[in-house]
Amino acid sequence: SIDSLFTTLSRLPNLTALSLVSLGIWGPLSPKVHRLRALRLLNLTANHMSGGIPGQISTMASLRSLALDGNRLDGRVPDLSSMPSLEEVYLAGNRLGGAIPPSVFSLPSLRHLDLSRNRLAGELPASLSCGARLGFVDISGNRLVGALPGCIRSNSSGLVVLDAGNCLSSGDPRYQRRSSYCNEGAIAAAIPVTPMGNQNMRQKRSRLGLIAGIAGGVVGGAVVLGMVLVVVMKKARRMEEGGAAGFPKPAARKASPLRASPKLAADTRHMTRAVRMGTLGLMPHRVFSMEELEEATDNFDPSNLRQGNPQHQMYKGWLQDGSTVVIRCLKLKQKYSSQCLAQFIDVISQLRHRHLVSVLGHCFDGDQENASSSNSIYLVFEHISNGTLRSHLTEWHKHEMLKWPQRVAAVIGVARGIQFLHSITFPGISGNDLKIENILLDEALTAKISNYNLHMVSTNKNNKGASESLFAETEETNLASVDNGEKEDVYQLGLLLLEVITGKPVATQGELGAMKTQMHERLTDEPGKLCELVDPSIRGTFSYDSLRTAVEIGLNCVSDDPSKRPSVDDIIWNLQYSVQVQDGWGSSGSLSGISSHM
Repeated sequence: SIDSLFTTLSRLPNLTALSLVSLGIWGPLSPKVHRLRALRLLNLTANHMSGGIPGQISTMASLRSLALDGNRLDGRVPDLSSMPSLEEVYLAGNRLGGAIPPSVFSLPSLRHLDLSRNRLAGELPASLSCGARLGFVDISGNRLVGALPGCIRSNSSGLVVLDAGNCLSSGDPRYQRRSSYCNEGAIAAAIPVTPMGNQNMRQKRSRLGLIAGIAGGVVGGAVVLGMVLVVVMKKARRMEEGGAAGFPKPAARKASPLRASPKLAADTRHMTRAVRMGTLGLMPHRVFSMEELEEATDNFDPSNLRQGNPQHQMYKGWLQDGSTVVIRCLKLKQKYSSQCLAQFIDVISQLRHRHLVSVLGHCFDGDQENASSSNSIYLVFEHISNGTLRSHLTEWHKHEMLKWPQRVAAVIGVARGIQFLHSITFPGISGNDLKIENILLDEALTAKISNYNLHMVSTNKNNKGASESLFAETEETNLASVDNGEKEDVYQLGLLLLEVITGKPVATQGELGAMKTQMHERLTDEPGKLCELVDPSIRGTFSYDSLRTAVEIGLNCVSDDPSKRPSVDDIIWNLQYSVQVQDGWGSSGSLSGISSHM
């Protein structure tokens, strides 16, 4: 358990850094964490921790960096006023509610504060004071109201502030939500909600946790704990040998560019770590010359044309280094200023993620130094050659590669790509074309979204609550349709998940309705009945409880009522839970698996 882990770690009195990122750690954060008195860095990002942040954490006077982002923590932001050495606080992407303690802004050493994507509510006091070193504040995506205090307005000297997605009366109203949203959200945040929205799911998980604990938890837990302790103790030993110089600096963080200004759009250093991880390992965005693109496509020879209409053409090409690329030519609606196009490129250059077919670079058809004279823009994408997710489900020589674990991993990958698109701008890039034939797989079977909605990347116009695409084939989008677009993405993801489970395409609403009815009925029947709906080629490769979790979240995604569809974060959380159950089933010799039901 987490509690026993921290009990063991407390025997390392000189431990100064503890980083346990994306290890699938479950349960509440142990109050015993404060026993690590020498700790200067605590990074538990992207796990599955729940419950409140223990108040004892405020007694860790040596702590400089606190990173708990990307979990499921609820309750309040703790009082950190007794932590004078704290330089970085990352609590984004949790379920924290209530008011933000004013004292957190005035910590003397604090440089970075990220409280984005929580359920924080209320109004910050006008008399709020800020620490002299504070340089970055992200409070976007909460339920805050009123005006921002003077000390955290973005025009303060040297201070970057992201505040979009609240109900604030100060700043640009185009990037704030209606006041009723925050009033409703403040009420909803006070009401406990189960992850799947119903008590049966909690009861099922409780029973499942007991079974998994008996079958594989003892062995698995001992192995994981042992591995963690080996890593931690090795790091601790290196730090003791190297002294203060061995203290690792936290990785630079990236931020969602929530305002359409060149500075914020280009500055991705503070993006939530759980989302940012998918951007690692990609080559920098570059500007291509027209000569390079002409050479790559043999002067845009028709034999290299893959799709085309008067407003949009797609070519296959080969760069000088031998790499294959896809080049999309998009016609602009009109002539735009260089500043406007620079803002667009700032966002486009960030569309790089391991679960997207990423943008490698761009080229304007006019003078690269004077982009305002351009009529079209060419976007250069990576080329993925291993086929689509659909082909891996239907073609006999490919579908053997996709057993149950690989299928769930592919859907999690798509969900992570959507999570990235929804957070890279404000409004997010939604309304994406997530049909299964638009999901490509690379040689490692990593899923990549190929047809995301570039037209959502907008210019900065004076229309209140609206954004205008640069491209000739699209119209304006307002914030209300953005909300609908995000729910539509969840719906499309649900369709994809159900198709991955059954191996069958869903062509009509009638087919979907029949499938939903069957699945709802089989969920209440004996396990073997639900298994009959699964693609025959993967029977015997999955745990029933892993399957059941995936089916339940898939059905929730395709709910006829958009308000009942889960968030992308909840989808990822539940599918990761399904993977953990599957791993436990495999490591315990399939003792409680579906083989007993077939």
